[in-house]
Amino acid sequence: MTTSSDSVTLTDPSGLDPARWRAAVFVLVAMALDLIDTSIVVVALPGLQRQLHAGGATLQWVVEAYTLTFALSLVTAGRIGDLLGRKRVLLTGIVVFVVASLSCGAAPNAGVLIASRAFQGFGGALVVTQGMSTFQVSFPDHERARVFGLFGALSGLSSALGPMLGGLLINADLFGLSWRPIFLINLPVGLLALAGVAGCVRDTRAPVARRLDLMGVLLVTAALLAVLFPLVQGRELGWPAWSFVLMAGSVPLAVGFALHERAKERRDGFALVPPALFERRTFTVGLALLTVFFAAVAGFFFPFTYYLQNGLGFSPFDAGLAVMPYALGAMTTSAVSPLAARRFGRVVLAAGIAVMTVGTVALLLTVRHLGSSAGTWQLAPWLLVTGLGMGLVASPLVQLVLSGVPDRDAGAASGVLNTVNQLGSAAGVAVLGVLFFGLLAGHRGFSVSFSQVLWYETGLLAAAFLLVFLLPARAARPPAPEDSGPQARPHEGDPA
Repeated sequence: MTTSSDSVTLTDPSGLDPARWRAAVFVLVAMALDLIDTSIVVVALPGLQRQLHAGGATLQWVVEAYTLTFALSLVTAGRIGDLLGRKRVLLTGIVVFVVASLSCGAAPNAGVLIASRAFQGFGGALVVTQGMSTFQVSFPDHERARVFGLFGALSGLSSALGPMLGGLLINADLFGLSWRPIFLINLPVGLLALAGVAGCVRDTRAPVARRLDLMGVLLVTAALLAVLFPLVQGRELGWPAWSFVLMAGSVPLAVGFALHERAKERRDGFALVPPALFERRTFTVGLALLTVFFAAVAGFFFPFTYYLQNGLGFSPFDAGLAVMPYALGAMTTSAVSPLAARRFGRVVLAAGIAVMTVGTVALLLTVRHLGSSAGTWQLAPWLLVTGLGMGLVASPLVQLVLSGVPDRDAGAASGVLNTVNQLGSAAGVAVLGVLFFGLLAGHRGFSVSFSQVLWYETGLLAAAFLLVFLLPARAARPPAPEDSGPQARPHEGDPA
C-alpha cells in the first residue's frame, strides 16, 4: 500500500488495509444509525401528536420525509463517494445525520421536525451507500461474504431494536423529554462512529474523478419522485387520479435518463449510473429479485404491525417484542448465509425463500385458526422460521448483486441497489396496504383480512423463488484489474 496518498483504489489483495476489519466495525456502527432510525420513530407518533398538536397527515410526513429523501438521494450519494472519496462522504453523512438528529430532538414544532427528518434521510443515504461501497472495495473477494454477513445480521437485529429501544426511551421519559431522546440518542452513537471512521477507515475513490452528472441527477431524481411520492402518499389520499398520472410520467423520465446516461458514457466515460452495470446478468436479475423480495418483506410488516396493535390490542412496545423472533432468526442466518452462498450459490437463496414461504403459510393458518385470541407465543415459532429464511436471502443477495462490479463503480452500484430496495419496499407497502385496508373496509375483520394478505405475500415469495433460477449458479468473479483502473496508487489531483 502506498503511503503518499490516503486516497487509493483498493483492488489488489496484497495492498489492502490491514486494519480493514477494525474500520468495518465503525462503518457498521454508522450504518446502524439509519437502520434503527427508520423504525424507532413509529412508536413515538402518539407522543408527537399530543405535544406538537399534529394531525394525521403531519405525523405521516414525520415518517415519510425521511423515507423519501433517503430514497431520492441514494443514486447521487453513491456516485458522489466515487468522485470525492468514500471516507470523506461517509464522514459528511455522519455529521449531517448527527446534526439533523439534534435538530429533531430540539424541534419546537412539527414543521422543524419534518425538515430535520428530511436532512436525516439525506445523511442516512450518504452513510449507507458509502458503507456498502467501502466494503465492496476494501475487502478481497474471499472476505466480502463475512462483512456482508455482519451487515445482514445488524439489519435483522436493528429491525427489532428500533421499536423496542423507542418504547423503552419513551416509557423512561428521560428528564421529562418524552419522545425527544429517540433522536438525541443518535448523538453519542454518531460521535463514536465519526471518531472511529476518521481514525480507521482508508479513503478510496474512482480511478478517474470527473464532475458529477448534474443533468443525470435531475432526471433520476424526477423519475424516482414521480414513482415514490404516489406510492408513499397514494393510499392515505385515496389514490387520486394525479397519483397514477405521476407514476405514468416516471416512464418517459426514466427513458430520458437512460438515453442521457448512454450519451454521457460515450462522451466522457463517466455516467452517474454506468450503463455497463446493466449488461451484467447478475446485476439486472438481482435487482428484479431485490424488488420483489423486499416488496414481500416490507409488505408483510406494515399490515402485521397494524394487526398486532389494532386487531390484537398490543402496545407499541409489545408489538416490538412480538417481532423479536423474526429479527433473531434473520440475524442468526444472516451471519452465515453469505459464506454458504459463496459455496453453494443460488441454492441458498432458493432455500431461504422456501423457508420463508413455509413460515408465512404456517402463520396464515395460525391466524385463521386462533383469530383475535392469538398471542405472542402462538405467533413466535412461525415468525422465527420466516426470519431464518429471510436471513438466508437478504445478505447473500446484496453480495451477489454487487459481485463483479468494478471498484470504480462501487458507489453507483450501491446507490442503485439501495434505491431498488426502497422502491420495492414502497411498492409492497402500497399494494399490500391497499389490499389489507380494502378487506377491513369490507368488514372482514382483522384476522381474516391479515390472513388474506398473507396469501398475496405467498404469491410474491413464489415469484421471487422463480427469479432466483435466472441468476447464475455462482456469483460473478471479481473484475480483472484493468476493469477498475489504476491500482494502489495516488490519483491525479489527490493530496500528497
